[in-house]
Amino acid sequence: MRCPSCDADLPADARFCIECGVTLASASTGPTVHLQPDKDGTSVRCAACGSANPSHAIFCVHCGRRMGDPAAQAPPPRAVITGDVLPGTPVLPAFGPRRRARSGRSRDWEIASIAVFMIGLGLLFLFSRLFWPGILLVIGISNFVRFAGRGQIGVGLRSVLWLFGLAFLFMLPKLFFPGIFVLIALSAILEALLRGARNP
Repeated sequence: MRCPSCDADLPADARFCIECGVTLASASTGPTVHLQPDKDGTSVRCAACGSANPSHAIFCVHCGRRMGDPAAQAPPPRAVITGDVLPGTPVLPAFGPRRRARSGRSRDWEIASIAVFMIGLGLLFLFSRLFWPGILLVIGISNFVRFAGRGQIGVGLRSVLWLFGLAFLFMLPKLFFPGIFVLIALSAILEALLRGARNP
C-alpha cells in the first residue's frame, strides 16, 4: 500500500503513514505488500502502542504517534488527607441524602390539576364568547393547583399573576401596553414579598 499524501511505501494493515502521519482510509482486502526491510534489518517499537515499525519511520503505522514521543504517562496519584488539616478546624455537618417526596401525593395533585383544566375547558366551550381570555384563566388555575400541590406556592402565584393579568389585558386591548408594565411591577413586588417570606 502507498500513502496517498506522500507516496511512501506502507504495510497493508497501516492506519497511519510512517512518513507524514496522515490517517489512511481502511483499504479493501488485497495482497499484502511488505515493506522493504531496513538495510541493517532493525525495527523500532512504538512507545505508545508497542508495535514494530521500520527504523526510518517518523510516525507509528498503527497508532499514528510521532516515533520520538514518549508514551503517555498516568497522572500521579493524589494524596489523601485524613484527620484535621489544621488544628482546630471545625467539623462540617454531614448531610444525608435528600428525601424524596411521596410520589402518590404529587400524583394526586397532578390529577387534580388535569381535572381542573378539563372542567374549565368544558365551561369555556359552553361560553365560547370568552374562550380566548378564559383559556388563560383556566391554565392559570390549573398551574396553581399543580405547583401548590408540590409545595411551590410562589411559582403558582407567579403563574396566576401573569396568566390572569394577560387575560384581563386581552379583554381590554386599549390597556395592553401600559398593562404589561403594571404586570412587570406587580411581578417584582410579588417576588420581593416571596423573598421576604423565605428570609425573615
